[in-house]
Amino acid sequence: MPKSISPKQVASNLLMPSKNSITWVNYLDDLSNKEIVPKQLQIEGIDKFINLQQSAFNILSHSIPFIYLLDYTTGKYLVVSNQCQAVVNFSNKKMLDGGIPFVMERYHPADMKVFNEQIFKDRLSILKTIPAEQHKNYIFSFNIRIKNGKGEYISLLQRNSFIESDDNGNPLLSLGVLTNIDQFNDKSPVIQLVEKVDPTSGDVEVLLKNTYYLHEEDKVFSKREKEILLWLGEGLTSKEIADKLFISEHTVINHKRSMHNKSNTQNSAALISFAFKQHLL
Repeated sequence: MPKSISPKQVASNLLMPSKNSITWVNYLDDLSNKEIVPKQLQIEGIDKFINLQQSAFNILSHSIPFIYLLDYTTGKYLVVSNQCQAVVNFSNKKMLDGGIPFVMERYHPADMKVFNEQIFKDRLSILKTIPAEQHKNYIFSFNIRIKNGKGEYISLLQRNSFIESDDNGNPLLSLGVLTNIDQFNDKSPVIQLVEKVDPTSGDVEVLLKNTYYLHEEDKVFSKREKEILLWLGEGLTSKEIADKLFISEHTVINHKRSMHNKSNTQNSAALISFAFKQHLL
């Protein structure tokens, strides 16, 4: 692939034009046209971290993820560990040489569309509420399918932190790890988890868990879910709804969990509020 190709050019071949101006591709394109102060991209200690991982490869080769350091300002990977070969069946040199365009062409189109138009937009919204110097304390995780070196789509868990951002809160450097979860993921939906790490104690707090469906029809509540929703709106408990519908309480709870995932709500009150806004009640 020619080195001059941009993420936006690759995306134009993979995706339909997006009506949403806040996308990953547009963000990278805008950032590439800005002047970045060199000192903002100086990271210490990365080499030691990478070398430690390399030394453990022989023992942990079947479970260890591969590490990358991505420069958003250039669309280039500054570091990709050798474990890349074991996880995705292509060499780290291909990622280092090809940058984001190389990886973008290997994203599953449906997953790429969700990340580009929804997940990254949500990440930017979250980062804007956090002081730039604290961005490195937050971990963003999501599952995605990538075509490996054998031409097969595999499911990966990506966890990354934005270790450098500018004064306006725009992320510049992403340090992340990718792990193969092909045996544990059912391909859909895509789930994003946002966690805050206490830099002193190391304690981790889950701040957000959002579900993104690859197909619009997957977001639609089923007939049974709508029945349960109506009774929830009346203030009934799961046990009372189960008695009304002659089903088990466990079944009601499972349907409620499904509706929470589809609506990205955390409790019954939020679910009912969502239902009113969507004219489901």
